[in-house]
Amino acid sequence: MIKHFQMTSTSITIFHIFDINTVLLAQDGSVEIAHIHDTIPNFLLQMQQEDFLRISWQTKEDPTQCCTYTNVFGLTYLSKLVEFEEEPYVWVIGPFLMQIPDMDKIDALFRTEQNKQMAMGEFIRSLKLLSNSRIQSAVNILDHAGSIRQTPYRKLNSQQHIWDRLDANDIQYILAQPDENDTKVIELRYELEKELMSAVENGDKKKLKHLLVESKNLFDFSERFPNQPVRAMKNMLIVLNTLLRMAAARGKVQPFFLHHTSEKFSKQIERCDSINSLNTLLDVMYDEYCGLVNHRAISGYSQLVQKAAQHIHVYFSKPLNLKKLAGQCLVHPAHLSRQFKKETGMTLTDFQNRTRINQAKLLLKKDNASIDWIAGQVGFEDAGYFTRIFNKQEGMNPSKYRKEI
Repeated sequence: MIKHFQMTSTSITIFHIFDINTVLLAQDGSVEIAHIHDTIPNFLLQMQQEDFLRISWQTKEDPTQCCTYTNVFGLTYLSKLVEFEEEPYVWVIGPFLMQIPDMDKIDALFRTEQNKQMAMGEFIRSLKLLSNSRIQSAVNILDHAGSIRQTPYRKLNSQQHIWDRLDANDIQYILAQPDENDTKVIELRYELEKELMSAVENGDKKKLKHLLVESKNLFDFSERFPNQPVRAMKNMLIVLNTLLRMAAARGKVQPFFLHHTSEKFSKQIERCDSINSLNTLLDVMYDEYCGLVNHRAISGYSQLVQKAAQHIHVYFSKPLNLKKLAGQCLVHPAHLSRQFKKETGMTLTDFQNRTRINQAKLLLKKDNASIDWIAGQVGFEDAGYFTRIFNKQEGMNPSKYRKEI
């Protein structure tokens, strides 16, 4: 009886906070408790049950994390595993929208069933549209929902209001003051922005990862484009692409690589058509610009070595011609070799191979192409030699590296 009371009171609290359908699923995926704000059309009930089973199963895979799930109609659910009296349940909040669905695609799913098309249109228009920031805030609450208890509160005496004790000048002075809360949020955003850019500039992925977790819902500008969350987020990523490019430039990444990376992300931003794909791209952008600093920066070297290193970075897949490279650097080949080894601790060939292997690692992460093809793309004519060099640098062969990542 106590367990039932706690479950019910807690679920009501969560329902009142979100004002969105709130469901508690038992271990078998059946509905234990449900609070309904938006009544789902009857013809979607079977699909919702299938969604609940899928959500329940996948949420249990990692009990520590909240999850989001978006179905074919663009309806999104937020879920979290919670325990009451040592018995696990899956909390599901939704459906809600992360972006306005393409109604033409939805209508096509029902084809000639006009009544269902109309019902879907009305249902979708009734759902709440949540920004990334609001979803993150909901996650923060849901993560601690299992510990919510009924807490008493008291009413303050409102008979003598503070305004009754202030004259007109005092009131005008108070109203003229800046909104301190907004000021603090703005200052915090700029401080975090500086910290994030500093992490990228220094190629510090560990610090970057920590900052991204801490600042998850601070950079939300969806109010600038009401009911257009995709456009709002695209604009934010366009600005971020510029900031990350500048941070990587301060990290001594050469212009060639900055231009290539910036152009690539500019195109990808515009090609994305969903919040989920933009969120994924956001993480990739931070990681890749940070990786650029780690792998492409050549700060700390003399102008001679920087020029040689930049040439190898750009033309890593071409055969290394020491005499031609030395001529471009206006020095004798022997002097270039000695100076390069002295400053970097590597021969020119070793440096080229390291650059090739780093590029190969990117291809292994993003491409399902054969090892032979990747070896050729980064400049190795012999796939066997490529594998030996890769194993020497990474401590494993390319196939094992691909599996582990």
